[in-house]
Amino acid sequence: MTKGSAASKNLEDKNSSQLDIKSIMEEIRKRISEDVEANKDKAPAFLPIQADLSKEGNRKAGELLYSEELRHLNQNYLYPSRLNLDSIKSHRPGILGKLIVKFKRKVVSILWQNLLQDYFNAEREYQANLVRFLNDVSKYVDERDAAGFWQLVHKVDVDTSKALERVEQISDSQTAELRVTEKRIFDEINKNIAELSNRIGQLAAKVGSQEAELETLDSVARGLEGIVNRMGKNISSEVASQLDSDQQAKDYSYVLLENRFRGKEEAIAERQKFYSGVFKNSTGTVLDIGAGRGELVNILNQDGINSYGIDLDKGMIEVANEKKIDVRFGDGLAHLRSLADNSLGGVIALQVVEHLTRKQLENLFELCRQKVTKDGKIVFETINPKSILALSSNYFRDPTHIWPLHPDTLKHSMTLAGLNVIEVKYLSPVPVEAQLQEIKYDAGMTPKWGELVKLINNNIVQLNELLYGFQDYCIIAEPGE
Repeated sequence: MTKGSAASKNLEDKNSSQLDIKSIMEEIRKRISEDVEANKDKAPAFLPIQADLSKEGNRKAGELLYSEELRHLNQNYLYPSRLNLDSIKSHRPGILGKLIVKFKRKVVSILWQNLLQDYFNAEREYQANLVRFLNDVSKYVDERDAAGFWQLVHKVDVDTSKALERVEQISDSQTAELRVTEKRIFDEINKNIAELSNRIGQLAAKVGSQEAELETLDSVARGLEGIVNRMGKNISSEVASQLDSDQQAKDYSYVLLENRFRGKEEAIAERQKFYSGVFKNSTGTVLDIGAGRGELVNILNQDGINSYGIDLDKGMIEVANEKKIDVRFGDGLAHLRSLADNSLGGVIALQVVEHLTRKQLENLFELCRQKVTKDGKIVFETINPKSILALSSNYFRDPTHIWPLHPDTLKHSMTLAGLNVIEVKYLSPVPVEAQLQEIKYDAGMTPKWGELVKLINNNIVQLNELLYGFQDYCIIAEPGE
């Protein structure tokens, strides 16, 4: 054995005798066990830290799961389970340096196998479990964040929907109350307006009645004044007065009747303007049979239509002649017989045919067909018996009427006499306010009440046509072949 070998051996024996590894490890394990047993009841309590949610933007979803620190832990928690003894070197050269390196490697190997290997294996297992736990915790926290977020979104949606439903309910309730209030106010206003309109209508009716009475009194007064004036001019002696008194009373009684019930001359003239258009194309003279006070003759002459009238009432004729209106005394039928055929441009008789007998009507139609030119017009106006108001108020008021003529009857008689009927025109409508009023249909009515209201209104329309139909009608015809 060489000297160097003997020295190295002596050094190893000396180190082995001085360093008892097993006893050291036993001592360390004993102390650790004692410390663990002594402090097992002193484990620190787990105190979770509450997140400060008041700080906006402090944390973001997924920040923990995808953090750089967690990624680093997952990449570097493992380390080699074996020692790399080649990494142990010495700066001393020669045999001494080699002996020192060998000794260090031996010591490290002994320490690793008897002390550090188990510790680092346990540490590595602990770190691996810790990293896995952190991964699971990160996933759990992120999933809980996501679940909490979507739960919050759902809760916000539900709460918002409930709030909107509540708002809509309140709005509908307030709208319904508002509509009920508006309807109540409008109903009250309409009721007051209806009452006011009714009162105004009553006052207007009273005023109209008073005006009509005043006009009647005025007409009667003017008629009486005219009669008195004419009687003073025409009666020259007591004998003449005695002889003509019956005739005068007969003549002027109808003037008084006309003044009282027919209406003012201005109103009659306004209503008769329609006939000016009927004879506007007439080439000959127009004859007005039963001209009365001469209102129509005056209208036709003013419109450039040559015309004159004939009547049997001297009192009416005198009223017309005083106004320079050409109304002559005579019988209409006799006057027509005295004329040449085709010598008239037209014949019109207003409110005359109801005074004639059936035979007189036939003669009148035949004479008109003979005396009027082919392009002339023949017009007859009379009271409309289809209207009960006209029949009861207008027809029976005049004692000189013989019989009422229905439009169909008069038209048929004219056709049989050889006249070509052109048109039947109804005249003098009754004012709407004087007719039966229909019930107002309310959209809020139930279907049953709505149908009942419609039925009643239809009956009211039919009653109005029967009771308050047109007061007069006229038939326009031409001479036949």
